[in-house]
This record gives sequence, C-alpha cells and structure tokens, in this order.
Amino acid sequence: MGPVALTASVLNVVIGAGIFALPAALALVLGSSAPVAFILGGIIMAMIVVCMARAGSRVARSGGLSAYADVAFGPFAGFLTGSLLWFSNMLASAGIASAVAESLATVAPTFAQGLPRDILIVGLYGALTAVNLQGVALAARVTSAAAVIKFLALVAFVVLGASLVNPQNLIWDHAPSATQVGRGVYLAVFAFSGAEIALGASGEVRDPRRTVPIALAAAMVLVALIYLGVQLIAQGALGASLAESSAPLADALTRRGMPGGSLILAAGIISMGGWLAGDLLGTPRILFGFARVGLLPRALARVSPVHHVPNLAIAIHAAVACCFALTGSFVTLAIFSVMATIPVYISCCAAAWVLERREAVAAGRNAPWLSGRSLIPLLAIGSLLWMLSCATFQEVIAVTALLVVTAGIYGGARRFRSEPTP
Repeated sequence: MGPVALTASVLNVVIGAGIFALPAALALVLGSSAPVAFILGGIIMAMIVVCMARAGSRVARSGGLSAYADVAFGPFAGFLTGSLLWFSNMLASAGIASAVAESLATVAPTFAQGLPRDILIVGLYGALTAVNLQGVALAARVTSAAAVIKFLALVAFVVLGASLVNPQNLIWDHAPSATQVGRGVYLAVFAFSGAEIALGASGEVRDPRRTVPIALAAAMVLVALIYLGVQLIAQGALGASLAESSAPLADALTRRGMPGGSLILAAGIISMGGWLAGDLLGTPRILFGFARVGLLPRALARVSPVHHVPNLAIAIHAAVACCFALTGSFVTLAIFSVMATIPVYISCCAAAWVLERREAVAAGRNAPWLSGRSLIPLLAIGSLLWMLSCATFQEVIAVTALLVVTAGIYGGARRFRSEPTP
C-alpha cells in the first residue's frame, strides 16, 4: 500500500459507525461544550498517531501495535497489547450493536429493552457471523458497501444540516468540570480510535518510513474536521434536546422539518451493521494469530476447509461481544472500550520512544533520555494517564483485573506451550 491507499484504509476504520450515536452521548456528558471533547481528544490522538507513525516506520512487519510492543519490549508485551486490543475491539463491537438497538427503538419502541432487544442483538450477530463464515470475500463486500453508505450519509447530513444551525444552541450554558471533560474525552477518543487496526497490515506498506506518517497525518486531519462538523451541526440544530436523542443525526433533520431524516437513520443502522461485519472480519484474527504461535488453544487456529476462515475464533468473538451488548449501553461499553485501549496506546508511545533511542544508539548517535524528539511520546503518555485519573474506581479495577488475567494466560501458555501451527 502507498500513502493514498493507507489513508483511505485509516479513514474507513476510524470514521466508525459510532459517529451516528456519539453526538448525543457527548451532549449528555458535556452539554453545549461537547465540541471541546473532540478538540482535546483530537490533540491527544494526534500525539498518539505521531507515536504510531514513528514506531510503524521502524517496524516493517504486520501486527500493528502488538508488533511494535513485541519488538520494543519482548513477546510478553506484544501478547498483552494484542490481548487488550482484542478486548477493546470486542467492547466497541458490543457498544455499536447496542447503538443499533437504540437507533431502531426510535421508530420501533419495542426494541428499546427486554426480549425484543435481546432477540434483535442475537439475530444481528448471528447473521453477521454467518456472513463472515462464508469467507473473506463476502464479508469484505458487505463492509465496503456499508462504508460507502456511511460516507455518503455523513456528507448528506453536513450538506442538509448546515442551514439548520441556530447559533444560540452553540453557546456554552455552563463551564464543565475537569471530570466531565475527561469523561467526554473518553468518548471522543473512542471516535478517533481505529488507526491501529489499519496498521495491522503495516508489513504490506510500501516505504513505511514515508507512507505511514503521511497517511496517518492526512487521515486524522480529515477525521477531526468531519467529526467537529457533525457535532456542531447536530448541536446547532437540536440544542439541549440533543442529549435525549437515540438517533441524533436523523433527529436533527426530522425535528427541524428537513427531509432525509429517515434515510440518515437507515444509513446509520446499515453503517453500524457494516462496521460490525468488518470487526468480525478483522478482530478474531488476533485470537487466530496468538493460537497459531501456541499462546492460545490450538483450536482457535483451525480454519474452515471450504472457506478458509478461522471459524471458532470468529464464533467466540461474536458470542462474547453479543453477551456484552445484551447487558450494556452504547456509552458504558464505549467508555470501557477506551479504558482497555489506554494501556495499548501507552505501550505504543513507549515503544516509539524506545525504538527511536535504540536506533540512535545503533547508529552511534547521542541518545539522551530526554530530548525534543522524546517530548511528544512523553506528553502523550501523560495525557493518557490523565484520562485514567478520570476513570471510576470500578473501571480501574476492571482493567487491572483484565491485565492480571491476561498475564496469567500468557504465563500458562508459555509453560504448556505447544508447537506453533505451520
């Protein structure tokens, strides 16, 4: 892949289906000051992306952030990073599935809760799992079609909604607290995350030292502009009622008498389904990859003799995500997803710092512990630690327990490790 192809890939995975639900979630946390979360989240993600670019330009192999941690700190760090990435993606999947139910409930209230909601979510995962079990080609076509619909819907929303903005709705009604800002940044980072998925194929990138930084910079600037535009239009159109909406983009058009609300709602639901299909296409391969090298049960490395896909890995990923979707809301699951991602990003920033220093030492150059080039990784790590400080006690305990369990799995796998799958 060259810069254009990698930029398109990053755009596709970063501009996720969550943007169709996120404006309301941010308004609920921050009110009219919600755009500040995108600004701060964008700055933090920009620093993280710089670290991804620096690390990615020095690790010319597939695996993305897991590979960076492996090269910088060893296989345990690589396994821990990959495991947390899987868990984060699984929670994101569950959150998007929950958002599908919440969106449908705006036109069919029976899906708001109870058995109808559960049947909808189980049926959604069942259908998308069946698609992915038919092979990569069909799943890729579904994901690509949904991506096109997603981009067209966002462009249509910006074009149609720009004339609906009431400047009074953009005036801050109160100054948010630091904790409120932190919680809002969690949701913004959820929206900005995903570049690490595209970098999983960094071993197939042409001239990574040039291509990775250019593609990441171009993609993140475009993403920030699109997200800010969507948030400002939704808020400017709906005002305080934005926080109460389950389908904010559609409601912004419908409640102001603009045609196209139903189409935006349908496009949002299709986009969410396509994102879920894409997640089922890519994320289970993390389990598959670890099983192939003997760090997870060998059964997860088996592929279908007909369609050549890791059936069990896909089924387990879908089943676990479905269980979480049945018990959580979009906002809760999105925040927990970011909680699991924060250690992954800290690992990436630290890896960028270590790899740059290691390269300088190998070249015989002076490599001080603290320099101008080390400032961005250190600032990024500091920002991520600040985000952790805004987490609740229960969230910190949950992530700590996940780290302990993952370390235990790695220790057990190393002790009873089987030969890697050829």
